[in-house]
Amino acid sequence: MKHIAILRQPFYVMVLSGEKTIESRWSMHKVAPYNKVSVGDTILIKETGKDVTATAKVREVKYYELTPTKVDEIRQQYGKQIGTDKFKDWETTLQKKYCTLIWLENVQKIAPLKVPRSNGAGWLIEK
Repeated sequence: MKHIAILRQPFYVMVLSGEKTIESRWSMHKVAPYNKVSVGDTILIKETGKDVTATAKVREVKYYELTPTKVDEIRQQYGKQIGTDKFKDWETTLQKKYCTLIWLENVQKIAPLKVPRSNGAGWLIEK
């Protein structure tokens, strides 16, 4: 399955540079990519408001139902790989109920590829 991940700065650059190796998605409801992404899936990566310019493969994925303690555990165990030090609004994750952690591999730049507008969504599944 192909996914489109929309990333804002500085996370987009961090993924391309290899500094950020885990993409995290936090939500109040079970929305994509929660229970929708699998090992081996392709992720098309785009910066907010721009075309897709990179791809990655899913090496590993974990899903969590959150508690404040679990959020803290995730932050302590995976924070550097997620880039939590760059979160301006890290405290908002304490109110979230679900988290998807996606380990990225084979991140590669590609020629710009146009995709449909996301209309505010941060993750799309391409059919």
